[in-house]
Order: sequence, then structure tokens, then C-alpha cells
Amino acid sequence: MWYDSEAMSGSKKSNVAAQDIYYGPTNKKNDPCATCPLAATCKVECKAFKTWCDKGDYNDAFVGVFKKGLTAMI
Repeated sequence: MWYDSEAMSGSKKSNVAAQDIYYGPTNKKNDPCATCPLAATCKVECKAFKTWCDKGDYNDAFVGVFKKGLTAMI
């Protein structure tokens, strides 16, 4: 990113280099879709996938379990 400090009279500084970039959690397990029998027909995110995206870990009992009223084949 280009920043012209002379045009800004040197009063403002660019803070691009000081920004922290969050790349997500460090995953403890591989994605739950690799072992899920419904992965080929799945169109909705299951509870295990959502937890894995947020925390990098999931409970094996939640693989293929969806919210009430949803199924993998919509």
C-alpha cells in the first residue's frame, strides 16, 4: 500500500504494518467432512463443521448432526 507522508504534511502515519491479521484458529483436528458419510450430498453446515471453523476442534458426536429441522440433503 502506497502512502504519501509529504502530502499529509507528515502529521499522519500509516499503520498498515502495525495491523495484526487473524488467520483463524490453529486446528487440532482435520476437517470433520473428511470422515462424514454425508459429505458428498451435504448442502448445510453441521454442528461439527461450525465448531471446527470457530475453535479448530469438534466433538465427534456432532459430525453429520444438523440444527433441528435441517437435513444434509436439501
